[in-house]
Amino acid sequence: MTGPQDAYDSPLSALRDNVENLGAWLAIWEARSEPDAHARRCANDAVDAIDTMLRDLYTIRARLITQIRVSDDASAARIDKLLAGSDAMTSSSDQASPEPTGLGETEGPAL
Repeated sequence: MTGPQDAYDSPLSALRDNVENLGAWLAIWEARSEPDAHARRCANDAVDAIDTMLRDLYTIRARLITQIRVSDDASAARIDKLLAGSDAMTSSSDQASPEPTGLGETEGPAL
């Protein structure tokens, strides 16, 4: 698949990998018996994975916000174009229908 989704593939894959590893590292840390160098390394790895996941989430968020803004700007431009065309049609139809100019041409009952 090509397109915007490809931009998300790498950070999403990294997130998935880190989430899977995070569970194991946290379990090892929780089951430690002091002193436990392996558990300490797992705790460091867990913190690193969390930092990486936060970075990846912010990358995804920034990309998504950029795409939302581009989409909103394009929608606003289309709406402006439609409204400009509508205003032009309203102006031309206003010029085609004359306004009442005399007493007998007004609507409603005569007083």
